[in-house]
Amino acid sequence: MPVAAGQRVLASTLNRLQPAVYSAVGTGNVTGAATNAAVPGATVTLTTATAGARYTVACVWDVTLTGATTSLLTVRLSVDGATVAPLGTFAASASGNRSTIPQQYSGTLASAGSHTFTLVGSPAASQTIQGTNTSLIVTIYEVV
Repeated sequence: MPVAAGQRVLASTLNRLQPAVYSAVGTGNVTGAATNAAVPGATVTLTTATAGARYTVACVWDVTLTGATTSLLTVRLSVDGATVAPLGTFAASASGNRSTIPQQYSGTLASAGSHTFTLVGSPAASQTIQGTNTSLIVTIYEVV
């Protein structure tokens, strides 16, 4: 979409240049043992108009230990069904220990169209991801 010199341009005609922000909060827990299980409700589905759109994601998982374990809980972001780095981790030794795991992601969406961002986790037995306190914010920057 070229813009001519001296052309009057309104923000409404440049929607692709305006960052779009989406958010979601989990609605249910994920209890272990599980592998890359989706946190219920912690999903954003959106549509981009162009290939090459950039995304940033800020997210938080709330996790708790409900019994004895020496295993590591891991959490991450899934984009269109593929998990992406970096990984968030939680280890605790006493029942009731709890933590909030923040993480940030950025990347490029190769194609235009529908895209899904989901928070997933792999709790071990006696570990729980508290879904109602787990959330993500996705910001999309369209490329013209």
